[in-house]
Amino acid sequence: METAEALSLVTDREMAVRTALLQALSISPSLAEGRLDQFHAEARRLVANSASTIALTREDGQQMVNTRLDFGQPLPKTSIFRPIPIATQRPLIVSDLYTGPHDKRLSFAVRVPVTVNGQPMKLGLGSPVTDLQHIFRQQPLPKGWLGVVLDSQGYVAARTLDPEKRAGQRASPEMLEAMAKANRGVVETKTLDGVGVFTVFARAPDSGWLVLIGLSRGELAQTAWLAFGVTLCVSFVFIVVATLVARRIGGSIVLPLQRLRDDALALGSGGLVQASASGLQDVDIVQRALVKASEERTGHDQRMRGEIEAAVAQARQAQEAALRSQKLEALGRLTGGIAHDFNNLLQTMTTGLQLARKLSSDPRGDQALAACQRATAKASQLTRQLLSFGRQQVGHESVLDLREQLPELMELVRGAVGSAIQTTLDMEEGVWPVRTDPVQLELAILNLALNARDALHGRGQLSVRAGNRQMLSGEVPELMAGDYVCISVIDDGDGMTQEQMTHAFEPFFTTKPLGQGTGLGLAQVYALARATGGTATLNSKIGLGTEVTLWLPRSLGRTRALDTPPPAADRRYEGTVLLVEDEASVRELTAQALEDLGFQVVTAPTADHALDLLRGGAQVDVVLSDIVMPGTRSGVDLARTLKVLKPTLPVVLASGYPDRIAEAPDVPLVAKPYDTDQLAAQLAAAMDLARSTLPPAGVLPPVAAD
Repeated sequence: METAEALSLVTDREMAVRTALLQALSISPSLAEGRLDQFHAEARRLVANSASTIALTREDGQQMVNTRLDFGQPLPKTSIFRPIPIATQRPLIVSDLYTGPHDKRLSFAVRVPVTVNGQPMKLGLGSPVTDLQHIFRQQPLPKGWLGVVLDSQGYVAARTLDPEKRAGQRASPEMLEAMAKANRGVVETKTLDGVGVFTVFARAPDSGWLVLIGLSRGELAQTAWLAFGVTLCVSFVFIVVATLVARRIGGSIVLPLQRLRDDALALGSGGLVQASASGLQDVDIVQRALVKASEERTGHDQRMRGEIEAAVAQARQAQEAALRSQKLEALGRLTGGIAHDFNNLLQTMTTGLQLARKLSSDPRGDQALAACQRATAKASQLTRQLLSFGRQQVGHESVLDLREQLPELMELVRGAVGSAIQTTLDMEEGVWPVRTDPVQLELAILNLALNARDALHGRGQLSVRAGNRQMLSGEVPELMAGDYVCISVIDDGDGMTQEQMTHAFEPFFTTKPLGQGTGLGLAQVYALARATGGTATLNSKIGLGTEVTLWLPRSLGRTRALDTPPPAADRRYEGTVLLVEDEASVRELTAQALEDLGFQVVTAPTADHALDLLRGGAQVDVVLSDIVMPGTRSGVDLARTLKVLKPTLPVVLASGYPDRIAEAPDVPLVAKPYDTDQLAAQLAAAMDLARSTLPPAGVLPPVAAD
């Protein structure tokens, strides 16, 4: 019965994993906005390497999207889901078995409710029943046991014996009658092969499906005959011993032999045999053998029960970890999308304020503009934190030597927390290099130091530790086995409760009073660690302090200088810039700012328009393009096209939401909102690099030999 209940939880886990996948897909912006062609492509990519199918249906059953067919083909209505008359603990919606309309395979499906342009619909995932067969491969049953998984109507979905032959057949009438009366029990019936069995069944609490464990009458009879044989042998020994001892001590043998007989019967019925001494050597030898056999069987039962409980606990832990990861991922996408739109607004304000300060001659107006610039800089920092948590931050990664980076950073930490807090740096010899964004790493450690300062109330001890660790698989959740560098920030302040630690890495969660914290500090720390392939862990106790550890993967690359010289003040530039930007306000102000610095600027609202200008003969020295734009091409597509059409023309990309930058890793990138002076220096550097790679006049480039 315990095995059947454990396998029913495993069956529910299979349904929950598919439901979690649908819930992650349901937050797609293209689905919510009704862009079903884009959503069809996303869903098809998700199930590209599997036999599963994702379908979107209206309430009346009309399919709107089906990954089995190309988008736009006529789709039929479907009615594979029926109400399940089982009281479930959670609202999982699981279908019974059905034959797929396209592949004609026996399948099952799960679905979740979604909203498309305000209209309620259902998002479903259909899979062949052969996917459930690995339940018995992962949880092998003892020899002679028959395992079966039934849907809520009693049809076979998975089976340890002849699954291909019996899948889709319905259970026996005796089994169906027992299923209708209870959620668990024992039934004496016959299998679909005609073999008489005693069957234990248990219903899965969420899906309503059943797991059956059957043992044939023949196996039971064999066990009974074996027990009878053991009992017969023990009885024979008892008779021999009784005959021999009776000749010497007569009636004193009766009581020990009765105890021995009781122990033998207890062993045969599965009871526990207790050790005892009768004073008769032969009887005690037999009794000790019975005790040993009883202990071995009890130990086997306990080990089996422990393995089943461990498997169930591991499944629940994996499900909880998956749900937590999905929640953080969804929050990251939400905050990243908000920050992307806000960055375009900040770019217009930043460029406009820079132009206004250059044109302003009134000192009071200049002071007001400077205050506005400080406000936009603070807003830009906030959006960078949002983008960092959403894993959409523009990357400036490099290989860092922490032996040089951390001592310099500690000076900033000491200045930030104040002299009343004693700060120390404890770093192992030979700390490995790591590859990450140095600015984001500094912000992460400074955020942790400021959180520690608030927890210490301005007085106490703060230490930063760095060392190497070789991790084994499963030692730290979310980490693969390998070499890592641990950077820990430790304080002896107030500490955190278990509830606070559970939500600490979520964005906008803070324990500080209203107006004293954004709740993005620890979220940014977690995002930085995850972006490098590591993670962040938290250990805290009330009154004993807090320890936050960054786990960063070891890098085998070579370190390089991190600082670049700032652009020269009042520098004038030459050259023609092709500015590709879909936001009209950003395009106009950026063009004006670049022209004030000496550039000639040609503008285009889309990548397609920019290509038309270049094909029409427009002569430019560098292209500055946004990444996310309307039209058939993005900025990344434009850069890749120009690398073929005009390989000597340099391209610089700019964006506040670079979700496709990995497709063009060799292209320089600037983050919105950008400073126009720094942007101009970047454009000039790109043009100088392009000129330096050109062959000398009169020299043809080398041609590869056939």
